[in-house]
Formats: sequence, structure tokens, C-alpha cells
Amino acid sequence: MNLENIAKDLVKKSMLIGQKPNPGINLARKKFGKAVEKILKMEQFTAKELKQNEKNIIEKLKDPVYGPLIIEKNGKYQAKTKVGECVKLVYSDVDPECIKLAKLIKEECWKQGAHVVFLTYSSAESRKHLQLIPDETATELPLVSKLMAEACDARIFLGGDEDLNWIRGLEYKQKLGAPVSQKLHEIMDRKKTRWCLFGWPVPRKQYFVNKYDYRRIFLQSIEQTFTPKVKQLCNYYKKALANGNVIKITADDGTDLTFGIKGRPILVADGIIDQEDVAKGDVGLNIPDGEVFVAPLEHSANGYILFDYVCIHGFGLVKNLEIKFKNGKVIWFNADMEGKKLFKKFLDSNTGEKDRIGELGIGTNPAAKFIGETIVDEKIFGSIHIAIGSNTGAYHGKNRSSSHQDMIKIMKGKNGKLFVDDKLVMDNGLPGE
Repeated sequence: MNLENIAKDLVKKSMLIGQKPNPGINLARKKFGKAVEKILKMEQFTAKELKQNEKNIIEKLKDPVYGPLIIEKNGKYQAKTKVGECVKLVYSDVDPECIKLAKLIKEECWKQGAHVVFLTYSSAESRKHLQLIPDETATELPLVSKLMAEACDARIFLGGDEDLNWIRGLEYKQKLGAPVSQKLHEIMDRKKTRWCLFGWPVPRKQYFVNKYDYRRIFLQSIEQTFTPKVKQLCNYYKKALANGNVIKITADDGTDLTFGIKGRPILVADGIIDQEDVAKGDVGLNIPDGEVFVAPLEHSANGYILFDYVCIHGFGLVKNLEIKFKNGKVIWFNADMEGKKLFKKFLDSNTGEKDRIGELGIGTNPAAKFIGETIVDEKIFGSIHIAIGSNTGAYHGKNRSSSHQDMIKIMKGKNGKLFVDDKLVMDNGLPGE
């Protein structure tokens, strides 16, 4: 894969990272009034073109507190009406290729005039953090985290967990910090911060498929994200769900689940946040991508469903998870072997509407196959996923929670059907038409 092209496309096409209107303009207007309007209309000018009071204002507008609003270059003044966006880039530092891609993304952000906060991540470091901090510290909202959430215009996470089970034994610490995580997400939702979760095949302690297949499928899913086939499938399901009221999901394994979506927007995840998406508040992005999703009405889900795969961040993989919903809430669950215990620990470690339906997603990426990595597994063509937990912000829902947990159901080969107002739109995991 050409990492330079990936970095360039992510920054310029997928995330629209660059510059934004200079907030110093409003500050200058309040301070200096109409003189600012005259200055803003002048593209380039010299001191000779200004009155003395305007010269005094110009000197003050060169202060960074105004952006700055005026810069001086080669003896000429220029109004600076835009400033660079602030980007938070967090990347896994356990894989050389991931590190290289992160640096290329950072450099591409710089080229577009953006400012970058560049941070590393590993699940080993996250575990060590939970182990070492005192309990009372885990409950705190660090000022630096709050300020960063308020300041950043875009955030990118690149990589993944090298240890899927890194929280095990520290669930109580995770729960102590759950309200903090929820608060930070609420800040970013209000700000409509653009975000990208860019999965990358980092070396792992746990593989559920051959590790070479893991990497191959992961990278192929990334490449497939931007193909016409994914757009075609997304368009089909978007049209099929548009203006729908009631969704019904059935399968030969006993699955029989219904819920409402009336009035909720049907969202398309095709690897790009364009200006239309931004205008609608659809500011989230996965890579690999390829799904159509919607936030169900939070109290509407009733029935039973069996999920094939549920990878829980920090807890591990749960297979054959059975769930019963009543009025939108999980009222019963079961799973293979230790899966039931893991799922309970996950729920107990989070806060808010952690066990209420939050999303229906339909996978549309033909290259995606099960590898035990949610960002790939949920994109499998012939699958659906249901999420419980947070669905505010880009999802346009009302659940507030410290978690958003996707649960994948393979429909293809299991006579899986999805109906919209009694119309069959998915038959055995494939488009119904």
C-alpha cells in the first residue's frame, strides 16, 4: 500500500483538514469596530495607505491573541482571515508501519496549515496507567483533557490494541473513570468535532484467524473502502431504509427483533466526510469503512437476537451472545463459555445508557471478513450489527453513555432477513431486490 497516498487522501479528502475562519475577527470587531471591516476588505496594503489610527490598530492586530489578524511580509500587510485547525492524532507505537503512516499524516496536516498534537498509544501503556493511578485520580477530569476536547477541530486514532484483554482485572478502575470518558465525548459532540477511527493491523497477542490472513483481510478492507461497489451497496441500503418506520430482523437461529427508526436520518459511512456530511452533523468516520447505519428510537427495541461476534475493547472476544431487549433495554443475555461473564463485567464497568439500543448498522464492504477486530468485522457484507450505548453526536440519537459497543450478526448463510415496514430489503444477508 502507498502510505503517502493514504495519508494525503485521509487528510484532504476524508477528513477535510485544513484551515478555519479566524476567531480573532470577532474579537477585533468588538475592540476596534468599523476600522476592522475596512482592513478585512484590503487584500494587501502598505502603511502609506493607512491613517495614523489605522496604523495603531494594525500593530495591535499583529498580536497572536487576534489570530493574528494581520501579518507583515516583504514590507506589505495582509489580513489573515483563516487560521489552522487543531488536530489530535493518537497512534499505536507498536508497529513500524503504523508509526510511519502516523508521521505522514502529521506532515500532511502541516502542509494543509493545521496544528497537530501527536500522541502515542498502546494497550500495555493504558493498562499500566490503570494499575498505577490512585482510585481517586481515576475519577478526575484532567484540565488538559478538557481543554484539548474543547480546542480540537478533528481527532484521529490510528492503530488498534495489541492486547484485546488489557482491562481484565482492572474493571473497577475503568468504571471509576467512565463518567470522565462520557463527559469528554459530550464536549466533542457539542463542538461537532470531526473524528476518524483508522484501524491498522498492529501485531497482537490474540489472533482468532491466521495472523497473515488477519493482516491481508485488514488491508484489503481498507483498499475496498473507496470502491464503487461499496458506494453502490451503501446507496441501496440507504434508499431501502429511507422514510422507514419499523425494522424487523429474523434468522433461523431464533432471532426475532423489532424496533423503530421513524424520523431518524439514514447515514452512509463510505470513508469520506464531505461538506454535506459536516452540514448535517455527520462528523464521524471509520477506515476501513462501508456501512449504512441509523440510531433506533431508544425505547423501541423488543425481542431476541443472537450475535456471532462481539469484540469488547479491553475485555476480549465474546461469541454467540444472546440478548433479549424490552422497550429498548437489555433485560437478559447469555453467551458461550466465559463470554457471559465478560459481557457482564463490560456492562458493570460503564455508565449511563450502556445497555440500551443505540445503532443498527448494515455492512457493505465485500473484502471484510471476520478477524476479531470490530472495525473490520462490522463492515462485513452480509452482516448487520447492533450497538448498545452512546449514540449522540454523529449518530443523531439520545443515549448518553461512556461506551458504544457494536455486536455483529452474520446474516448470510443463516437465512437472515431484514424488513422495513414489512418490505424485505435483506434476504439471507444479501440485498432483497
